[in-house]
Amino acid sequence: MTFKILKINIAIITLFLARASFAYAGFEITEIMYDLDGTDTNREWVEVQNTGSAPADLSKWFLFSDNTKHALVPDGDPMVSAGGYAVIAQNASKFRSDWPNFSGLLFDSSWTGFSNDGESIALKDPDLNIVSPVSFTSSQGGAGDGTSLQKISGTWKGATPTP
Repeated sequence: MTFKILKINIAIITLFLARASFAYAGFEITEIMYDLDGTDTNREWVEVQNTGSAPADLSKWFLFSDNTKHALVPDGDPMVSAGGYAVIAQNASKFRSDWPNFSGLLFDSSWTGFSNDGESIALKDPDLNIVSPVSFTSSQGGAGDGTSLQKISGTWKGATPTP
């Protein structure tokens, strides 16, 4: 009888773990505003998408730039819905000033600023694994012309900002 109960418990645990493996959290960088009109100081931002199948807490992740991980501090709700987007701003109050109609999820972070010539950035998950690395150059777009660099159909190019 004990062996039968053990087999049932193992089956239940296996089903639970199998179901849990379908709900994962992942974020992908989808847009980079690295060279705004005028001064860039504290005005740069990155848009990310939750590519997972469940809501995820982005505040447990990091922006990785200049070989440094930068914390993400939520300006409100830290949970990004499955398929949803959030913006990581170099300075949340300046971002809100530049984008007064923005009503999405916003995370404040601080980094020294992206090079206007291009650079490599990424996200780091809570276990500090590099996720969604992006290397960009100004020749791809978004170089001080009012556009941002966006991943459109798998290709990075300049387009009208969409925070």
